[in-house]
Amino acid sequence: MFDLTEKIRLTPALQKRYIRARILLHFVFFLSLIYIANRVLFPSQALDLFFDNINSTKNTIVNPRADDGKIPPKGLIPNGNTFTFNANPIGNFSSVTFAFDTDKNFNAENAIVSARKSYQAFFYPIGKPLGFKSGSLLTTSDGNYYIVSNGLLRWFANTNIILEFGYPKDSFISISNENLKYNSSGPDIISSNTYPDDSLFIIDDKYYQLKNGQLLSFVSNRAYLSQYQVIQAIAKNEDFFNIYPASEMSLGFSNATLGSAGESVFILSDGKSYPIADFNTFLQMGFSWNNVITLESDELGAYEQQKQFNLNQAHPDGTLFSDKKTNTYFLIDNGEKRPILNGEILGTYPKQNIIEVDQEGSQKKLTCLLKKQFLKSNTYGCEMPLEEITNVIGNDYEIKVQFNSETKIKHVNLNFSTPIAWSNLRLSLSKIKENLKSNYTTK
Repeated sequence: MFDLTEKIRLTPALQKRYIRARILLHFVFFLSLIYIANRVLFPSQALDLFFDNINSTKNTIVNPRADDGKIPPKGLIPNGNTFTFNANPIGNFSSVTFAFDTDKNFNAENAIVSARKSYQAFFYPIGKPLGFKSGSLLTTSDGNYYIVSNGLLRWFANTNIILEFGYPKDSFISISNENLKYNSSGPDIISSNTYPDDSLFIIDDKYYQLKNGQLLSFVSNRAYLSQYQVIQAIAKNEDFFNIYPASEMSLGFSNATLGSAGESVFILSDGKSYPIADFNTFLQMGFSWNNVITLESDELGAYEQQKQFNLNQAHPDGTLFSDKKTNTYFLIDNGEKRPILNGEILGTYPKQNIIEVDQEGSQKKLTCLLKKQFLKSNTYGCEMPLEEITNVIGNDYEIKVQFNSETKIKHVNLNFSTPIAWSNLRLSLSKIKENLKSNYTTK
């Protein structure tokens, strides 16, 4: 080995200093290694909410709300109301400690704190079961034909109307009469004078959909194919624009599509693009690299770019959740999760970006009682073990607090932690292994 100090000889005094320095350096390195390993294998994270400055960047607890869904003014929780908020710590933890600082003269003793885990959007209330997707062409065994227009089921009075419109007969999906009930009925189609909304067309190799008497073009053929099949579109020539003019508005990919451009990955929903904050957010939100498509500049340019999508946000409209254990599906729509109750309806919706959930696990609820903290004025807290829900799929903890009387909160602190134990060590090593596999084998 090449050694520049081979001929250097230290005096006995300097030799002792050198040895001490080496021992100290190794000791510092060893302590640093223990500290880093402890932070990685037995992590902890504190989250806070300060009601005296609700818009502060120091607030890492999200979506605080009373029963009316609004932020409690100055932290005042009316009697009989439940105080709800969400917490999204990064990592897996085995316990959480709650601390609530209240204004003087308010008592939070014995308030019940409950927690459950899943994704924030999966905690949305269950809405009306989803019907067939707008634009779908349907037929039943008794020879009836329908189109779903603006969510409504519209019946074709006779097959001649279908032929005059030019709908390809092969594009009608055979379904059972029983499943027609999931779409409300609209007016019957008794003539071929006017195409119903959501009819699909192809003109000069470009796809369009009829909305309110205008033809909205898809930003690309791929965008069309993310929602519908080729056979569903009626072929027309440019003269058709004389009847139905082209709109300045355009249609994009199916909601919740994942697309990449350069080094960024975006979620596309309702005409808006949300750049995903980082790799960890991508994984924690349940996304898969296999579902990311590479976007052309004009495809991405058709969307209005928003702020970064991070762990504190809910999955956008169009997200499809699936519980493999029960083979159930839910689609996020305007603040609700709408169940899809059968495969015929599911078949009319895009399934390229499904987020796995644990419906049974998300219903598990853990509780603890707030007690006044020793030597801390107006501070009430409790500790909650999380082992029962640690492995539930999702990154979000929904916390609810039921106070016994009107309460005014000044500060909320959550401290997620993982005590040193063999079981926690195995769990941390398992999660690290999963992340490494996701990083290097699926991207």
